[in-house]
Amino acid sequence: MPTHLLQFLGCVSILLGLYVSRAMISIGMMTLLGAALLNLELEKNWKSFLKVNYLLLITFYFLLLSISFFWSDDKHYFVSRLQTILPFLILPFAFHSFKNWKENWFQYVMLVFVFLNLIGNTYSLINYFSHKEMYDLGYSFSKVIPTPFKNDHIRYSIAVLLSIIFCIEIYRHQKNNLLKIALLLIVFYDILFLHILSAKTGLLAFYLVAFIFIFKLITIKKYRVIGLGSLLSIILLPFLMYQFSSTFNAKLHYVKYSFEQMKNANKESNISDEGRLISYDYALQSIKQHPFMGVGYGDIFHEMEWHYQQDFKGKNVNVLLPHNQFLVLGLAIGILGIIYLLILQLFLFIKSYNNGFLVSIIWFIFFFAMMIEPLYETQYGTCLFLFMTLFLIKREETIVSKIRD
Repeated sequence: MPTHLLQFLGCVSILLGLYVSRAMISIGMMTLLGAALLNLELEKNWKSFLKVNYLLLITFYFLLLSISFFWSDDKHYFVSRLQTILPFLILPFAFHSFKNWKENWFQYVMLVFVFLNLIGNTYSLINYFSHKEMYDLGYSFSKVIPTPFKNDHIRYSIAVLLSIIFCIEIYRHQKNNLLKIALLLIVFYDILFLHILSAKTGLLAFYLVAFIFIFKLITIKKYRVIGLGSLLSIILLPFLMYQFSSTFNAKLHYVKYSFEQMKNANKESNISDEGRLISYDYALQSIKQHPFMGVGYGDIFHEMEWHYQQDFKGKNVNVLLPHNQFLVLGLAIGILGIIYLLILQLFLFIKSYNNGFLVSIIWFIFFFAMMIEPLYETQYGTCLFLFMTLFLIKREETIVSKIRD
């Protein structure tokens, strides 16, 4: 089997795994790694890989946290954490080894993702409308409808936003009018779904990206009228959804309630937004106590659990990891870990910026998400971040290389 076909199947397997079975994610990664190792230019690819700064920095994320094995007490939890971030070790070299891909192959992978997301949205909405009253009531207590990604609604909302962006990107380069209409309908469907799901991270990221995109349109004279029309639409959208979506309405009221609760002196860890702030506070306390080596990647949960037990003795509370990826790394390996992650993000930003608007937007989405979520601490978050970032950078490099040739 040709290497590039094996790589294509690996990509499809990873995407299917996000929606169907996490085992398929692992199979897809192993397929990509196998394709890289079986490549006739393995030695050449390895030597060139060692010269690519941003790829080495991504790989080093896994190696850096691996070192904390020596001061982690809970080895079992350490191994489970390491399995979650294994893609940092595998995917950089696997994607670097992509050769001879045609531009339309990248589009096929993007279309597979859009199609899977379409099915995922439909699955969630069928569940929602089958028990609408129950789920509408649940949203008043920050409960959400079932989603793919094993009900990881936060990462799934990011995937829906990526689907919207992919549809727009494919639309820009598409000549088939029927497909263009289908893509626009999918964008509308995804936006509607995002508001029904009402995951705050996904919605906030959507509006931030929308305003960035609209600003870009307005600055181009040819698209200024479209940009102004889009600006009006995006301003009116939340008001319309407030009137017509029970879940969006309930979520806004819950957010208002959670902010009101933060004003009182009592700590409430089980209230979504206040729970985030509490997790930040505990992580910062721990980093101050262990500034140079952290507590070890295997002990991050136990460290947070200890803080919760001190403040909420005898209470049934949901122990959270710090809802910020920088704080997770600081908790695990100290301040140097935070500095390292900042450097990694800087290199990724420069690489993304040099590869065009699409990759820059994807970088922004993930950077925003990691500021308010422990993005890399689930297989779905790690896989989404690495796969989409590396895949799209490779796509842009392929397009540029084709133009130069």
